[in-house]
Amino acid sequence: MFNMLHGLKDIHTVISNYRKIGGAAEASVICLSSGEIYHNPVFTNIDVSKGQYVSLCFIDENGTNIMVHVDQIAMIKELQHKLICQLNNNHVKQMLLGDTLQYLQKLCEINDGFVTHTFKKEALKLIRDISVNEFKKHDIPLPFQIEDNLVHLKERLFA
Repeated sequence: MFNMLHGLKDIHTVISNYRKIGGAAEASVICLSSGEIYHNPVFTNIDVSKGQYVSLCFIDENGTNIMVHVDQIAMIKELQHKLICQLNNNHVKQMLLGDTLQYLQKLCEINDGFVTHTFKKEALKLIRDISVNEFKKHDIPLPFQIEDNLVHLKERLFA
């Protein structure tokens, strides 16, 4: 995915498929109808009731967790799906980085001695999400070698 999002449905897709695609949905600005402006919000939850989007939760760059009714949203600017290492919101970036590193460490402990294709694929997705440079800063033993000079091409070609 890793591109521009076009609405609440796309935000919901990113949040609900976090384990498969990684990253987060971040906007440059969200303005509420009350006049409040929040910079670099990262969206954490969308509540749906009877097929309708009801409320939206996000964390602003000060680390404040905010929940608003969808009717209170006046504008969301530059909404994108980004990798954790690409986030502008440093508070959420550090929080997600810690969670991802902890998950990766547990994943490596559980799969110690068994380097299956599925394990390797998930571990590489997590490392790509936080960046190879950030991964190397932490002492997490990986049972296989990673190559940081690879260029990843899009896996899917469009017809």
